Amino acid sequence: MEEVVLGRLSGEITLKSPGIVKEWINLILRHIKKRLLRRNVKPRAIYSLESRIFIEPGENIDAQFVAEQVAKVFGIKEAIVAIRTSLNIESIVETAKQLTEGLKGTFAVRTNRAYKEFPYTSIEINHIVGEAIIEANNNLRVDLSSPDFTLEIEIRRNGAYIYRNRVAGFAGLPYGVSGKGVALVSGGIDSSLAAWLAMKRGMKVVVLHADMGSYYSEKARNRAISVLKWLADWVPSGRLKAYIVPVASLHEEAKLPVNKYRCVFCKMLLIKLAELVAKREHAHAIITGESLSQVASQTPENLRAINLVTRYPILRPLIFMDKAEIDSLAQKIGLYRIVSMDVGKCRLAPRRPAVDTELEVAKKLIEILNSLPIDEAIEKADIRIIKANQ
Repeated sequence: MEEVVLGRLSGEITLKSPGIVKEWINLILRHIKKRLLRRNVKPRAIYSLESRIFIEPGENIDAQFVAEQVAKVFGIKEAIVAIRTSLNIESIVETAKQLTEGLKGTFAVRTNRAYKEFPYTSIEINHIVGEAIIEANNNLRVDLSSPDFTLEIEIRRNGAYIYRNRVAGFAGLPYGVSGKGVALVSGGIDSSLAAWLAMKRGMKVVVLHADMGSYYSEKARNRAISVLKWLADWVPSGRLKAYIVPVASLHEEAKLPVNKYRCVFCKMLLIKLAELVAKREHAHAIITGESLSQVASQTPENLRAINLVTRYPILRPLIFMDKAEIDSLAQKIGLYRIVSMDVGKCRLAPRRPAVDTELEVAKKLIEILNSLPIDEAIEKADIRIIKANQ
């Protein structure tokens, strides 16, 4: 018997053509190796078999820790710490008894017989193992409808795998298979989550953060760096490229017809900066955290005006999510604890921002935008490789 970590793939990966499935599985294997190496973990073996990932931790390596790391690799639906035993019913029964020793309550046994040549059917294995567990532990009873725990058995060509617990992953697609995007990340919850969702869908991300100078707080600046380090942890290498661009002087030079358009103009400026970065980085899209009508600059009319700035597609992963959904997902992935801190408000924001920017006004704002030394701002950018916290 030995502990083995099983990685279950995102369901949509296995629906691709055989060539794509093979390519993406190999990519996921490399991503797992990189992530574990960052944690100074070198498993004895990592390989795939029958659309399943297998990690053999080896001696003195915590299999549960390995499973938790594997679950954070995009493309993995869940990671499981299983006991692998030989393909005979006696070994399976003995392992099942050991895994349930000392437990109380109700249980069920579920078997997946992927190796059809095994001499017992799934139902027969369930009965044999269930009866053996009850005989060995009189504190347990069977409940097939709502058990306290489920003992799962997988019969595969290379052995039988028995387990009780799973570590939920985030599924998605392997990082890097969906091109590259420039993500506008302020450090707030929406833009940070939008970047993460793009990464989850396989998009490689380069970040653009606007340094607002005296128009935002030092706390806001520090929070943004903390978010970038958090995002970097989801990159297999643990490294994320970021452009930190000074924009305060650009706002000071921009004389708007009415200050109520400052928020719309600010977003136009960010999109234009992202476009220049996208050209440099050979990216395919711009990613923002806008949620429909959540704030003044995100009304349909203002989004239409902002879209005029670029021909690059602007991806808005949160566009139809409400605040409760955004907060819930951020809490689930560990982002909320970073972004929920109070950093004060932007000092440029007008008291009553425009909610309906007409096309003629939008064109005037773009003329002002195009008169600014935006190229120089990119040249002055602090380009960093952000490393994830260990």
